[in-house]
Amino acid sequence: MQIETKNYPVAVFGAGTMGEGIAQIAATAGHPVLLYDVSQEQTQTAFGNIATRLERSMQKGKITAEKRVQILTNLRPTQTLEQLSQAKLVIEAIIEDLEIKQTVFCQLESMLAEDVILATNTSSIDLNKLGSVLKRPQRLVGMHFFNPAPVMALVEVVRSTETDSTVADTIFNFAEQWGKSPVHVRSSPGFIVNRAARPFYSEALAILKESGTNAATCDAIMRDCGGFRMGPFELMDLIGLDVNYAVTCQIWESYQRHPRFAPSELQKKLVDSGRLGRKSGQGFFEYGENLEKPAVNNAEETSAPDSVVLEGPEYLPESLRKLFDESSLTLQSTSGKGYIRLPEGTIVVPANGKSSTERSVEFGHSVISLDLCLDYFHTSRIVLASDSTCPENVLREAVGLFQSLGKQVSVITDMAGMVLTRTVAMLANEASLLVEEEVADAAGVNLAMRKGVNYPLGPLEWAEQWGWNSVVETLDNLRKVHGERYQTSEWLRKKAKLS
Repeated sequence: MQIETKNYPVAVFGAGTMGEGIAQIAATAGHPVLLYDVSQEQTQTAFGNIATRLERSMQKGKITAEKRVQILTNLRPTQTLEQLSQAKLVIEAIIEDLEIKQTVFCQLESMLAEDVILATNTSSIDLNKLGSVLKRPQRLVGMHFFNPAPVMALVEVVRSTETDSTVADTIFNFAEQWGKSPVHVRSSPGFIVNRAARPFYSEALAILKESGTNAATCDAIMRDCGGFRMGPFELMDLIGLDVNYAVTCQIWESYQRHPRFAPSELQKKLVDSGRLGRKSGQGFFEYGENLEKPAVNNAEETSAPDSVVLEGPEYLPESLRKLFDESSLTLQSTSGKGYIRLPEGTIVVPANGKSSTERSVEFGHSVISLDLCLDYFHTSRIVLASDSTCPENVLREAVGLFQSLGKQVSVITDMAGMVLTRTVAMLANEASLLVEEEVADAAGVNLAMRKGVNYPLGPLEWAEQWGWNSVVETLDNLRKVHGERYQTSEWLRKKAKLS
């Protein structure tokens, strides 16, 4: 459905960072846009900010001078609420407060035509509650942009139980016409992104609590092995520990305090002490001039073994097989279950949610676990954890093996699930629950996480690449150690059975 934008006026209620960004997007797409804020000073500031950004884009050759003029012509700051009556779509972008939003929407509903669409940019408020005070809740829809709105591609199109499907489809189509990547979402706490991203932070905080490794090394593992643009600790510092902690608590309460959403006491202590991240100069890291970067745990250079045996190489991840196949190492291949055997008899095995020490008891000899990687061939880092009885010289051999393949190696404390293995398993589990609960479909969840928070793969795409059975095995093993936090979804179990 293509709607002629010049004949479809849009109003944005709220001229803060998100409001001005949304107004710029709609005006760029050709809509006449009314921008309103209770503070006229804020409205003028927003208009000035948009003009500055457009000037910068023009200087960089991203838009023409004519396009800049056209966009600014489409924008009209308004002084009174009554002027918004010209709009056919009103997008609210104000403070995250249910009662204040309800008051605003009731005002708008009383003065606007019955067919006007009311959209909210809320990131977390239940649209069923928001629309409960309205006479026409079927005209209310979520249009959740991500910051910075002109740059980030994702728009979560959120519907309540009352939202008319035509309304949701209209907003979805508008988002596409505006150059965005929309996904349909049923209203539930956290929608897709804020809920599905919780394990990215919570697993990192749990790893720190378990003394698995330090924050800087965990971040390096997530970037280098996982392909994430930022690690969880640097990202929490950027977002603000207080903001991140508040979202976690909100979702935790919304899901009857399920342990998988439980907030971290460590994070609370930092918030209570005023260490809020970049904005306060201190968080998990310190910020300021002339400060050294936090140290990442990189193993010292050591020699590689003369040869290794690949036992059941067909069961090793494809990118790991490629890494060995294209190396100059002396390799032997035998039947087996996908292990790398060192000369001393110790085996290096892909992590599966058990500690190396537990697995060494099962095998009857020493074990070194290998953490998950998005791509073992291209990664710059390999992560290892040895069992408690592994001889130091054997661990050095394993380190040297991967160093000889051009990798940095981080040796972490032996713990169930290591770093990336447990994190990806939990991301996949939470994503699968969104599908199981019909909040969104699998394609929508994957798209949301790639476009909304720049994940290298959607969680369910990654789970499929890793192997559904491996994900379920990892979660089941973690559950034996840590309890219900790692309870596996039925959706994932069905996938594993069918694979």
